[in-house]
Amino acid sequence: MLQIRQKGGPRDIGCLLFVVWMSDTGALIFGRLMKTSNKEITHQKSQHGVFLSFLKSISPGKTIPGLIGAVITGPISAILYPIDLSNNTTIFSNPLLHKIYLGLALSVVGIIGDLAESSVKRMSGKKDSGGLLPGHGGVVDRFDSLFTAGIVYYYWVLA
Repeated sequence: MLQIRQKGGPRDIGCLLFVVWMSDTGALIFGRLMKTSNKEITHQKSQHGVFLSFLKSISPGKTIPGLIGAVITGPISAILYPIDLSNNTTIFSNPLLHKIYLGLALSVVGIIGDLAESSVKRMSGKKDSGGLLPGHGGVVDRFDSLFTAGIVYYYWVLA
């Protein structure tokens, strides 16, 4: 994050925070909406059984609709954030396409960071990573996606 701040500035930090946190919010909203609208289906075996059971073994609150929500919300958030990526179009000639792929990458890598942190908590036998933010899983849970997404953002946009 310090490298992003030094090389890019506050607008780049804001973009990273906005996209990752909106992606997390999209995952929560989509996951909860689909969970409540499909309660009768939850007892049936899913076509994503192995993948879903893998997710549940790491983080019991994760759902396929939540993952889809994160992957949809990330690119939309990147498009909405007022940052100019036209100077850095080495891979993509279209800045809008660049933003869409950046949002998608940050969402996916953010999910991986969240799952990695949840896995560490499971292995250590802890439910929360701290007691400072009760009910939120701890301070690390607020930033776990940023740890991995920040690296991707730095190398994708600023390097």
